[in-house]
Amino acid sequence: MTEPGTVGDSRRPALISSALRSLAREYRDVVDVPVIPFPGGAGIHDPSGSFVWLDEQPERLLGAAIALHLRKGTDRLDVVIPEIHRAIAPAVARRAAQWDIGADVFLLEGKTLAHVDPAAAELERECDFDVEAFRPVIVEAGAEAVIEHGVLTGEVAGLEVCRLVFEDDWRLRVGVGSQDREAFHMLHGDAPALGSLLKVVEFVQAYRQPSADPHPLNRLSPERWMRSSFLLTNLAARGTTTQMPGVLPRGSMADASPAFAVTERDGNRVLYAFTTGTDLGAVVDAADHAEWSAHETEVREIIIVVKGNNRLPVLDVMTQRSVRPMRMVSQDELVSL
Repeated sequence: MTEPGTVGDSRRPALISSALRSLAREYRDVVDVPVIPFPGGAGIHDPSGSFVWLDEQPERLLGAAIALHLRKGTDRLDVVIPEIHRAIAPAVARRAAQWDIGADVFLLEGKTLAHVDPAAAELERECDFDVEAFRPVIVEAGAEAVIEHGVLTGEVAGLEVCRLVFEDDWRLRVGVGSQDREAFHMLHGDAPALGSLLKVVEFVQAYRQPSADPHPLNRLSPERWMRSSFLLTNLAARGTTTQMPGVLPRGSMADASPAFAVTERDGNRVLYAFTTGTDLGAVVDAADHAEWSAHETEVREIIIVVKGNNRLPVLDVMTQRSVRPMRMVSQDELVSL
């Protein structure tokens, strides 16, 4: 069997197909069944089970594997994780156990499959700095101070406009994303953070509203914008509602990633996961979040919030197989809950 190459290598899909076919023959006695590729992975689906290779962000691509398994109607789901993703494999195993489907996760070590046991999610990392030394600047500029996994940022309607970074010392850098922060610093140097941030906040606010003309600033972080709007509605006022980070640290602003909020109602905790597009990974992200030890009380229900035209039947099918109660609603349906 060919050794795995580099993610993104143009030859990699063919290598994955060959490797998966070989593994299915050796470990499942499955032959003459076609390999079906999908973005980020590939699968072999036989009535006895789905045998799926997750090659990119396996902790999120697990959602696609579950959806394919349910659509094919196979008896079980076995997931193969290449060795380059060894560190995240226990998290994938933990997430697979949160679904009533019968699933196992295996790590490919050389040419051998090794069963992966689930590992508990780590607690959110604490800040390494004095938050109150920087929070007032963000708030005074009209942004919201947000702390996630030890990182302090300022947001306008869910869009990051500044971030605290360590450059010999902790500094508040202004800009939408890392490239914008770097360009802003090259142009303005160490200008007072408050004055610079005020200008950026004012500019972003003009585009971060429903009536604004199309602009890159209202296409970034749409999930967090949905959450921000939710937190301003009367629905949120019915209970105590707060936003929460994801279980895993957020990637770049361009990456799809659900935005989370929790509401306490009559002693019950409800978890909301806001997502746009058809993000199957958001569903497994939400199931994992509900079992995270960072919750002070047990999550009684998970509500996946999508835009109306993105509510595909497969998403509803998936929610029915969650171990913990889960349902799908459109953004418009929130007002009637």
